Amino acid sequence: MCVSTVSTEHDWNFETTRMAPVLDLPLPPLDKKRFRFVEVLAQQDRPIGQIELYHDCQQNCKVVGKRMLRSWTLGSAKEFEDEHPELLESPWKELALSLFVGSTEMKGICKCYGAFEDPKGDVLIFLEYICGGDIHDLARRCTTEPGPEREAKAWPVILSLLGAVQSLHHIGVAHGDISLENALLSPDGEVRLVDFAASVTDTRTRGIRGKPSYQAPEMHTPNSYDPFAADLFACGVFAYCLVVADYPWRCTSPNKCAAFDFYLLHGLPAFLAQRKLRFEGMQRRPVQAILSQRLTHLLSVLLDPVPERRKGVWQELREMEPVMVEVQEDTSSAAHSPPALKVN
Repeated sequence: MCVSTVSTEHDWNFETTRMAPVLDLPLPPLDKKRFRFVEVLAQQDRPIGQIELYHDCQQNCKVVGKRMLRSWTLGSAKEFEDEHPELLESPWKELALSLFVGSTEMKGICKCYGAFEDPKGDVLIFLEYICGGDIHDLARRCTTEPGPEREAKAWPVILSLLGAVQSLHHIGVAHGDISLENALLSPDGEVRLVDFAASVTDTRTRGIRGKPSYQAPEMHTPNSYDPFAADLFACGVFAYCLVVADYPWRCTSPNKCAAFDFYLLHGLPAFLAQRKLRFEGMQRRPVQAILSQRLTHLLSVLLDPVPERRKGVWQELREMEPVMVEVQEDTSSAAHSPPALKVN
């Protein structure tokens, strides 16, 4: 049973209220009586920390502890910026934003249970534990082939992602690194965004943020750009990846990826007709053949090379909403429905 009701919980109207997150230092010492270590869940790609599982005795639940090594944080935001002036990502920015948005009841954001310093000087930020891994892992393990069934499973996830992004943008925060890897799927089927290290609270910014396939093309120019419009481009890549089970292009750097260069030159319809599926058993079929007209239109808005036009997605969603409320199986078992994206 799957009911696509996520869109009814958003009015898709957009007004921005800007709030500046402030991080109070020093951080309180880690309370080992409250947070009891269970195991290491994952090492991070760089030697900057790791992801750990704890039991929060105060909340009586499992929580994720994101450990940031003292050798990485360097004790303060100023010391970090002085040491790494070239980096757009900052652990202190991630701390401030995670505490700021995670302490509210905002939809689409992992709850935050505080940030602490351990005796070694490492920083630990405790977040809501969601089992099952990130959406990249879920999508990779999903055996449903690209087509109507997979798209039907993906729609509630895509709408939930856009709802989370809308909530962030409403308070003046652009995520800066939206991807399948930075989104978790909760047991109720809602997307939770994580990792705010590349986030932006200014209306204009410069520099390249995010993973190569998700980067908006305007990032690769010397001019300032709108980080909120760049987030929407990343949402388009997210949606494509989820439904097609592949990336649309390797990167968006000029003259570095033939697929993206073709898209810019010929437009989305020609790109989808030319791009071939790589899912086992479906090779050489054009992507265009397995996408609905509705999803193709949404992608055309989110992936528009002109940043200003991407923000038309909110109006598109308001118009799309009556169509999206669809009962795909008998509603009698709605209370027991699994998340729309499941591993077969």
